[in-house]
Amino acid sequence: MRIPARYNGPPGTANGGYACGTFAGLAAGHQRRPVAVTLLGAPRLDHALEFRPGARRSQIWDGDRLIATMTTSAAEFPAVEAVPLRAAAEASARYRGRVGHPFPTCFVCGPNREPADGFPVAPGEVAGSPGVVACPWTPTAASSDRPELVWSVLDCPGGWTTDPVREPMVLTRMIAVLRRPPRPPAPHVVVARRWRRQGRTATVGTALYDDRGELVAKATALWTAVGVQEPADVREQGDLDEAE
Repeated sequence: MRIPARYNGPPGTANGGYACGTFAGLAAGHQRRPVAVTLLGAPRLDHALEFRPGARRSQIWDGDRLIATMTTSAAEFPAVEAVPLRAAAEASARYRGRVGHPFPTCFVCGPNREPADGFPVAPGEVAGSPGVVACPWTPTAASSDRPELVWSVLDCPGGWTTDPVREPMVLTRMIAVLRRPPRPPAPHVVVARRWRRQGRTATVGTALYDDRGELVAKATALWTAVGVQEPADVREQGDLDEAE
């Protein structure tokens, strides 16, 4: 398999949410249980990657380098509370990534991407709610039919619950539950909350709501400061438990 160059996060490597959504789709097959994806390395773009299915744990390899593992998950986690569309629009005006974005060409939240070429997702802090960010997002017919793109929209806002301008972080683990496809062209709201910060990692939740305030999808993720390598056998308890 290959991840097209368009779907980048940091330069030359895949957006974490897109990669996790793609890998989860391969591992899930016809199963209906959520899939937890752990990224052990940055997936290269337009480069042959090998999917190795397993009975309990599937893997993605780049040559002789293991870059991701996938396993079905029994973890239960709450959806981040909804934010009204107007409040999300006001929050988006406070998006810190417009100046000093660590990865300004990210196809989801990068300010240097044209809207037609990426997703104009710009999550800003919700007034009176520290650690909560939100923004509007309007899906297209193409994005509603591709779960990996919904994973992408659920990914980046979680990173902005911290301060990636001051301390860049990357996605290292993600679980998403998609209840149904988004309905274009109705405006949706994506909201993220920082649940916990411990050392160099942050545990976050994200959710996507439609214009009626109904939950479309939710996710929980672990972010790690750049330059800190997460051991392959680390297990995050509670909201990020992985079922063997």
